[in-house]
Amino acid sequence: MKSLGRGKPKDKIGSGRSVVRRNERHFKRGSLMFIEGELSTEMFIIRSGKVRVLKQEGENAVELAILGPGSVLGELSLLDHQPRGATAQVIEECTATVVDEALLESTLAAVPPWLANIIKVVVKRLRDTMSRTDRDIVEKSVGGALRILLLLAKTDGVREGDETRLPLKRAKEAIHATVGIGDVETENVFLHLILKDMLYIRKSDAGSEYLVLKDLAVLQAYMNYLRAKQRGVKVVGEDFDDVTMDVVHYILVSGQKNGRRIKDKVVRIGVQQVELEMNRDGKALAVPPEAIDALAEAKAIVKENAKVQSSHGSHARDVLVYNEDTLRKVETLRQWLPTFKEDVRF
Repeated sequence: MKSLGRGKPKDKIGSGRSVVRRNERHFKRGSLMFIEGELSTEMFIIRSGKVRVLKQEGENAVELAILGPGSVLGELSLLDHQPRGATAQVIEECTATVVDEALLESTLAAVPPWLANIIKVVVKRLRDTMSRTDRDIVEKSVGGALRILLLLAKTDGVREGDETRLPLKRAKEAIHATVGIGDVETENVFLHLILKDMLYIRKSDAGSEYLVLKDLAVLQAYMNYLRAKQRGVKVVGEDFDDVTMDVVHYILVSGQKNGRRIKDKVVRIGVQQVELEMNRDGKALAVPPEAIDALAEAKAIVKENAKVQSSHGSHARDVLVYNEDTLRKVETLRQWLPTFKEDVRF
């Protein structure tokens, strides 16, 4: 789904709408009632038609819900003047009753002051609860659900390229039984992962729904990160600077080309070969020793001194021994760490 173009001029918002009568408005198919992040303060009660609610995630917009007649949207921004949390796009010509600040104030003026105050308090608590619920989902449920999804990927998954398909019903049943959360919370976990662009839901030609796990290595890295945060520790690579991360990359590249495999996944490569790979890319002439020290301290590599015989005698040479899986996890972390950190407050 293409980006909605957040931040477009306000005169384009709701284009294609017309006033039917006072406090009622008509929206044409494809028009936007409001856009995520804007500060408009109208609430809408849908009388006819359908509206799609979308959440922007990077360059994409993720569908959260489709609302029909009788549905209310935009109420929180009217009541507490906070930015819109999503975008509302009309998918079937829509007529809606519009409640603006003037109508709200005139309505509240007709009720006892204590009731108006209660409404404002309830709205604030609702905002706080929604924020707290998002944190609770991450802290308590996502890690456990990821563990089940990764196990199911091995037993029930169907691989298509980098992606893995899982029957949605099977995934829900396993998460309910193992993690102990209900339908609503499981749906919230899936939504959380959809917004992070880690999975999506599709329907087969037969009509059954399935999960698509986009990259198992990323899901594994996210689960490891969440578990580490719960224990109050850091994952390997979390504190590495860009120079050290670059060295990780060149160790892997040079190891693939010239490394000597000691056993499955364990490779030995000379520092000089890593430097040659860096030089080809115009990097530093020598591997920064502080980067090697950081990797060794984190137990991501082991540094050895080897003796090499030549016609001129014996020479000492620094050699690096590493596990491919460990360094690939560090590379994945480098790409995804900003996404992992979103909404995580341990």
